[in-house]
Amino acid sequence: MSSDKLTQNYPDLKTLSREGVKLLIFDLDGTLLDSMNVWYNVDVEFLGRYGYEVTPEYTDMVKRASIEDAARYTQTKYRIPLTWQEIVDAWESMVFEFYKDEVKLKDGAKEYLEEAKRLGFSLAVTTALSRRNAAAALTRTGVRDLFNCVITLEDFGNKIDKSSPEVFMRAKDYVSASGIVIGPEHAVVFDDVPQAIKGAKSGGFLTCAVYDDIGCGGPGRWDSFAAECNYSVLKF
Repeated sequence: MSSDKLTQNYPDLKTLSREGVKLLIFDLDGTLLDSMNVWYNVDVEFLGRYGYEVTPEYTDMVKRASIEDAARYTQTKYRIPLTWQEIVDAWESMVFEFYKDEVKLKDGAKEYLEEAKRLGFSLAVTTALSRRNAAAALTRTGVRDLFNCVITLEDFGNKIDKSSPEVFMRAKDYVSASGIVIGPEHAVVFDDVPQAIKGAKSGGFLTCAVYDDIGCGGPGRWDSFAAECNYSVLKF
């Protein structure tokens, strides 16, 4: 089954506004950025050096975790003969140039963000990317100035991942501190990974599943993922 035959419950911006939504919180990899393939290829190449293959469970874990926690997990699970910091350094060297020079937004994402800003929504990023890579990607794609804040797992000392509602609460609290008081029931979290969506739901946030072949696991996993969310989008 191809993604163009799947159903969605599209988060129309004017409808969201009428329903009282004030804040839109976006993941980067696989949600706004067409970038999951580069991480998947890095995983395939890196694990392949040691005779291992990438599994859906592995992708689920490393996508929601900080790069440090993903490296620790990889080191332990596969007994990689490197320190976790050496694994991080290897991964970072493989992807930074991509985020700085090549990464693109998913089709329609920039127009969706610009229209949301025009309609008065506050916008935030919550990402497992390092701040360096997130900043490079947002600058490269020309959308950095649209966001009120960019929250990374580095802001928490990489002690939690996106299955925790604290990540999304931090974005909400940042925007609320500017004078726009927002409850989680007035914020929508957009993400392509089920565990991150579960984290947002546990904090009382509205949620929107975003389709990605790698992040959400492709067509075979889409229906159940989308059904867990208030909204779902195949393409912005």
